[in-house]
Amino acid sequence: MGFDSGESHRKPALSTVTIDYTFLGLALLILWFPRQWLRLGRNATRRLRWLRRSRSRLRDQTQVREPGDPRLFISEEFSKPRNFIDFFRALTGGLLIIGSSEWEIVAVIQYDAGRVLEENAVDGIAYLRMALLLVGVLIQFIRYEGRVSFYAPLFYIGGLGFALCGFNAGLFAFLIGWTINTAAPLSPAGFLSLYALLIFMLGLLFRGVNDSYVLFAGVVSFLPVLVSLLARRSLAIFTKRIK
Repeated sequence: MGFDSGESHRKPALSTVTIDYTFLGLALLILWFPRQWLRLGRNATRRLRWLRRSRSRLRDQTQVREPGDPRLFISEEFSKPRNFIDFFRALTGGLLIIGSSEWEIVAVIQYDAGRVLEENAVDGIAYLRMALLLVGVLIQFIRYEGRVSFYAPLFYIGGLGFALCGFNAGLFAFLIGWTINTAAPLSPAGFLSLYALLIFMLGLLFRGVNDSYVLFAGVVSFLPVLVSLLARRSLAIFTKRIK
């Protein structure tokens, strides 16, 4: 009865964790819903004439994609509204989960600031946050369409890069990656491999080697490539479904 192993000092009680359930639910909703759900209501937006005209102007006849051509073209990818929705929902959801002193955003899951906690306790909540983000990435790039298919969530991962590594690292990694791709169009796997290296190196530059989110950003950016290689299936890009 009088015996204390000290375990209670190393593992904080649940009462030390504060969770904003409203914003946690919002963050998980925008992070976890599959991209294909954005097709709902596409028929309504098709009726807008300006949308049709804008799509026709953005199609460059000199960049008509040959059958089986896996390369990314910046004019094509940046003309897809759903890519930007992916980017901003990943950025917003990531900031809500992780928090950001840079943007003065408080994380929805955090330890009570009134208690002094050991470093391993702080790491524990970081792992929980990363696990929630990892689930979102898995939902985005793994699909079942008669068989399991893998897609490259380029803009979704780009938005997470801003949330995980900060504005400067996220911006430079995104801009440098697409600039290189413009000069020499890459496959989705090639682009994500390049981006994973860029966000990791720039994250180390701006955040330092002690930030666990920087390593996670590099790993989660390369994860779709690794899974597709192990499964021996190529990463596909999101295209408009023609019925």
